[in-house]
Amino acid sequence: MSMAPNKAPGNDKVPIHVIKTCLTVISPTITSIINASLLTSSFPSVWKNAEVVPIHKSGDHEIANNNRPISLLPVLSKICERAAYNQFSTYLLLNDRLSSKQSGNKHLHSTETSVIQTTDMILNAIDKKQLTAIVLVDMSKGFDSIDTTTLLTKLEDVGAPCQAIQWFQSYLTSRYRVVRIQTTLSEPLEVKSGVPQGSILGPLLFSIYVNDLPSVPQQCSPYSYVDDTKLLMSFSLQHQQRAVSEINQDLLRIRNWCFDKKLLLNPEKTKAMICGSRQMRAKLPNFRLSLLGKEIIPVTSAKDLGVILDSGMTFDSHVQATISS
Repeated sequence: MSMAPNKAPGNDKVPIHVIKTCLTVISPTITSIINASLLTSSFPSVWKNAEVVPIHKSGDHEIANNNRPISLLPVLSKICERAAYNQFSTYLLLNDRLSSKQSGNKHLHSTETSVIQTTDMILNAIDKKQLTAIVLVDMSKGFDSIDTTTLLTKLEDVGAPCQAIQWFQSYLTSRYRVVRIQTTLSEPLEVKSGVPQGSILGPLLFSIYVNDLPSVPQQCSPYSYVDDTKLLMSFSLQHQQRAVSEINQDLLRIRNWCFDKKLLLNPEKTKAMICGSRQMRAKLPNFRLSLLGKEIIPVTSAKDLGVILDSGMTFDSHVQATISS
């Protein structure tokens, strides 16, 4: 068991360290329960109840968006999820079922490989005296917005067998959550969409849900890491108007795809940046992009998967932020 022993328990109040301490004794029973779950395509109902604890970020704590929800799940449910994850992710890897443009939940892929792909493309364009536009597309509450029926269809599309799809259907449906503030609990509320926050399977299921998203843009080079999607396009100065038009067309295609899949885009948090040499950037006129009717004004730096990229690719902002922390 690789779970940290100091993780907060779920609503069953069984701490991880207790499970680890007693593992040699209870391991056969846990194994039997998990095997029964997988063989019968049934996820135990008591494992579907999450306890949500709001952690205050800033501002008025009574405003929901000023709090970050932490979802606590039963330890045994995560052990069962890990068993399912190991089997299903291995199947996806061996059968090459995830998009080559998706770096999340893939062997030998990580946030680092995704950022390296981005920086390589930008630096190659600089060598060719070109500029590169990068758009970091933000999805609002992506994990909570997933439509269960669509996700089950996506699982079928990647070749999941019928028994596995039935297990995932049991896992995803009839889930409930309560909100805990100090010692007070809310009434249980049924969760009718999304994948469980704080779960083992959540990121993998989201990757499957958006597996065909990288095929939507027709002009830009798309790259994804779970729910982080970015578009890149390199262009010469004389072709900047065409680049603006083609990027806007791809943003419209992504908007339509997300609308069809019941995912929400957030234009306020979507960032655009023009990267290149200082001389080339100085010659560039206004670069106007739009999403959902709102203009995306290019910024000089933006965070991509934990790395602060800047328009000159100096990494000065990232180094300074790392030193300050």
